[in-house]
Amino acid sequence: MFIKSCLCFFISFLFILASIFDGISFASSETNSIDYVHFPSGATVYSPINRTYHSNFLYLNLTFGAGLGIRYSLNYSIDGEHGGSIPLVAQFPDELHVVNMMTGLVALPELSEGSHLLTINVLCSLNNYHGANPPGLPFTPTCPGSSDYTATYSHALNFTIDTSIPEFSVWIVISLFLISSFVGVFFKKVV
Repeated sequence: MFIKSCLCFFISFLFILASIFDGISFASSETNSIDYVHFPSGATVYSPINRTYHSNFLYLNLTFGAGLGIRYSLNYSIDGEHGGSIPLVAQFPDELHVVNMMTGLVALPELSEGSHLLTINVLCSLNNYHGANPPGLPFTPTCPGSSDYTATYSHALNFTIDTSIPEFSVWIVISLFLISSFVGVFFKKVV
């Protein structure tokens, strides 16, 4: 009977492992992972990204690599309705870097259930640039012969809000049943 109980416990353990890994996708080492999305503008968005969230209250959380001498502004909109500027704070404000990493955190308004579109607009500008060569793409002169250059980016992410109670995985139900059976057999044997 003890061997049967141990076997039951081992099978329960396997079902628990299966329920933990059920639906999990493992990220590759590319610039987009299950934890963030990186864009060519230098913006990396950590939330919200392309997934389902179980809360109506989210934060827009991102980092941005700001090049030395480049002015920038970042704005966001959700479904074309909610929006505003994204204030950025330097991660190392007392140090001089060619690319200074900035952090942006914005509390988003309460969002309704369903799919949403987050758009992040990035405007970069080089004013009064007098280098030997023009800065090149993605920068373009603001007008012919100008020493002012701009680059604009628009990034889009889809995400979903679903606040319904998540369903139990079948694996979890089977695991709980087997564990309760094991505990019952064990205590029946002891008593």
